[in-house]
Amino acid sequence: MRDVVAAALSRGALEGRSTAVLLVGLEPAAGAPGDGDFSERMRRSVLRDDPVGRFGDEYAAVLCDIRSVDNAEAVARRIAVAGPARIGIAVAAPGEYEADDLLRRAALALEEARSRTGGAPWACYESSMTGGSPLEQELREAIRKSQLRLLYQPIVALPDGDLAGVEALVRWAHPRRGTLDPDAFIPLAERIGVIGDLGRWVLREASAQAARWQRRLPALQLNVNVSPRQLDEDGFAAQVLAILDDTGFFPGNLVLEVTEGAVIGERASVAQLAVLSNAGIRIALDDFGTGYSSLRYLARLPVDVLKLDRLFVAELDGTSRGGAVAQAVLRLGQILHLDTVAEGVESEAQARELTILGCHKAQGFHYAHPLTPADLQRWLPAGDLSRYEAEIWGPEV
Repeated sequence: MRDVVAAALSRGALEGRSTAVLLVGLEPAAGAPGDGDFSERMRRSVLRDDPVGRFGDEYAAVLCDIRSVDNAEAVARRIAVAGPARIGIAVAAPGEYEADDLLRRAALALEEARSRTGGAPWACYESSMTGGSPLEQELREAIRKSQLRLLYQPIVALPDGDLAGVEALVRWAHPRRGTLDPDAFIPLAERIGVIGDLGRWVLREASAQAARWQRRLPALQLNVNVSPRQLDEDGFAAQVLAILDDTGFFPGNLVLEVTEGAVIGERASVAQLAVLSNAGIRIALDDFGTGYSSLRYLARLPVDVLKLDRLFVAELDGTSRGGAVAQAVLRLGQILHLDTVAEGVESEAQARELTILGCHKAQGFHYAHPLTPADLQRWLPAGDLSRYEAEIWGPEV
């Protein structure tokens, strides 16, 4: 199992992907499944290529390209249904831990899960369980020292390619490691409890910037990603509305992107999103089709937009088989009267096929890489601010 974890971490570091380890202790109980039965149930709880095996007295699952902590918790939820178990979860950003370090953190999380008398039968590793890592303290300081930066990727309308919106993407300008992508620090921010501070900073900066751009393009929409940990915070919806009020950004032009695992079966999360939806804010289900959820929940959620994951866009090749999943998702969006956005569009052929399939909007390298605020200016309609507006609003970058 150490070798399997080491190989997964190595691939994750090369490909910029997060890796999770779940340690599962089967609890003695009447009618509990046998070893073989439980192993098979665990295999059905993870994706096909994710390894499952034994690690000492426990079971272990290695989740490759897990994307977020909430997806790891969704797997834990499925394993818990398979039998009476306690589960420890540890997630590593690309290059963050060695195999023994990650397994030790999963073991500490399992101890925490076993010590609880109520609530969920799993626990995620937190820095309070040990002394933490140097990167944890650096991330706390990065938020305080304004080392975070925002880039904006255009979202275009199909088929004409006109600018419809932008997605705000955070980067960490690390003083020694250079610019770090979100996969390198967002899972860490979730685990150590600073994702709320980071998320509020992103929303405030992005909405203030987008409010200035809207003087040239009033219909411009702003997409901001929301972590499941933010949805768990009391008062999250009120914080969002207060930030929009402070920055002057119209709620109807904001799209909050959440993952499937963040809302499926989580009543508190759905309640927060319902408050925001009632205020006019739109909710997008990100990476749709790649999570661990069930379609039966979709019609009950306050969702306005489906984002087709880049994995399905990459399969488009002009054949019915290549476009089958994309067509199914887009058709589902049409039936439920949802807006649809395709991610990861990298060619004119993909854009053309998505248009034929009925997709409304797209984003990807075919149109633009994530841009600095200054570079995005070129996408906006021409026009100068009046002297009065310039005095009130200041520079547009």
